[in-house]
Formats: sequence, structure tokens, C-alpha cells
Amino acid sequence: ELGDKGIMFMGMGVSGGEEGARNGPSLMPGGPREAYTLVEPILTKIAAQVDDEPCVTYIGELGAGNYVKMVHNGIEYGDMQLIAE
Repeated sequence: ELGDKGIMFMGMGVSGGEEGARNGPSLMPGGPREAYTLVEPILTKIAAQVDDEPCVTYIGELGAGNYVKMVHNGIEYGDMQLIAE
């Protein structure tokens, strides 16, 4: 229904914690490619910069960015468990 009115929805994994809040996060957007194209200039400006490249790229269809963030968290929590052991 909203698509008929030109309204698109995106989901986005965001990583970076307090440092990302200050210096720019890593962004993992998912949703319609057309929606990403519209917001890409904004996301590129607010994202962290690594080797003069923004830490953002189109991940895939709706849910893809959140899935990548979930995998990222699983790896991070596994690392923390290993350190704790």
C-alpha cells in the first residue's frame, strides 16, 4: 500500500558503539536498491571512514543489513567468550 505512494522502507544494522557515535558508525543498509540510492549520499557522509572510504555499502534486500549485523554480533560475543575463558 505504501509502495504505491512512493514510500519505501529500509532496515539498517549500525555498529560502532560510543566511538561510532562520535566518529561515525559502520552502516549495513538493506531494503530496496532504489531507496538506498536515494539515501546513499547521506549515509556516506555520516559513516566511519577507513582508508578514506566510507564504512557503508548496500547489503541487499530488506532484512539483509540486520542479518549481517546479527552475524557481526555473534562473532563479537564469541570473541568475548574466548577472552573470558
